[in-house]
Amino acid sequence: MIALRPLVLAYAPSKARSDLSALFDLDETLGRIVASTTEPMIGQMRLTWWHDQLAALGSRAIPAEPILAVLSEVVARGLVTGEALAAVIEGWEALLEPMPLNEEALRTFAERRGNGLFAMAADICSGSVDKEIGAGWALIDFAMHCSDNQTAVNAIHMARDRFKGSKISGPKPLRILARVAWSKANQAPESVRESISRFDILKAVLC
Repeated sequence: MIALRPLVLAYAPSKARSDLSALFDLDETLGRIVASTTEPMIGQMRLTWWHDQLAALGSRAIPAEPILAVLSEVVARGLVTGEALAAVIEGWEALLEPMPLNEEALRTFAERRGNGLFAMAADICSGSVDKEIGAGWALIDFAMHCSDNQTAVNAIHMARDRFKGSKISGPKPLRILARVAWSKANQAPESVRESISRFDILKAVLC
């Protein structure tokens, strides 16, 4: 949900915006790698490079990569760990499997990317969050861009299960993302790729 990024950052604590932006930069970079991959082995190699660099943050010199430079400072301040950042890549790797994706691949993606990203974002914002809403958000975000209809429908159903009984709470930026995703999860599957409505965004901001 890249289109929501400026709004989400606007509601983040001022001291957290730069760190949160770097976290989103990483996630978007990984997403572009997966989306542009036509040869799974090449995609795997690119993701492995990022995994190794993130896991080593704080323990060795880093390459001249702006995202890594900012994230190394976040790690140095104890807000996140390199291991937690690297774990997000394991979620994106699940999308390199052939379509349609099975339930295990979707679950791995939801938990490693969604749960992991939301947990770190909450820590950066000095808050806490229900891990299930991160998984639900990741599944809907994926379904909105997935080219395989059956996989997208399965992701939507899994997202509904994640949101069911979960409490959408925590830092405002994450509440906005989760509420927009929750609204999408409750729409007809065939409309999931439609643009997010202004009404849904307004509801998410006001709640």
